[in-house]
Amino acid sequence: MLDALMPKTRQGVLAATLVQPEKAWYVSELARRLGVPSSSLQRELHSLTEVGVLKTYRQGHMVYYQANRDSPVFPDLRGLLIKTAGLVEILAEALKPVASRLRTSFIYGSIAAESEQSDSDIDLMLVGDVLPADLALPLRRARELLGREINPTVYTPAEFKRKRAANDPFLTQVWSNAKLFVLGSENELDKAAGG
Repeated sequence: MLDALMPKTRQGVLAATLVQPEKAWYVSELARRLGVPSSSLQRELHSLTEVGVLKTYRQGHMVYYQANRDSPVFPDLRGLLIKTAGLVEILAEALKPVASRLRTSFIYGSIAAESEQSDSDIDLMLVGDVLPADLALPLRRARELLGREINPTVYTPAEFKRKRAANDPFLTQVWSNAKLFVLGSENELDKAAGG
């Protein structure tokens, strides 16, 4: 849905800044986060600052950009971004307490395939040494913020590798469809599966 409204780079800038409005970003930090060259952000940052969605300030040689909470569109725009492009940001932040014990984590199902309905649940797969109980509090906070149920599927690395090798029907289906990585990447997923 958001792709029809604005380019991917603008989505990324808005998701990073509006989902964490207290954080000030400098250009190269934001570029690293989004995986784009710093030069490709300049026009977006300038445009968003010009219309008052972002504010900017200088500290020494560094120029920082931050969400402008005083903008009349801030609450609505933030709500839209949280429910769409900010989804991965929110889940990554929620999983920070257990991130060191995770090999990878990704969203699959209708949201990853961009075929979700307004009430679609978030299907989240996690591969690592965590228990569902370890996820209860972090995912509850994310669920409250996103306004969607989160269905975690948790595998230990050994269990994930064994099921992939046995061509488990569920994992085979998940493997062959769209994924949005929250932690890790396709490369880590391949390694976890023994590839």
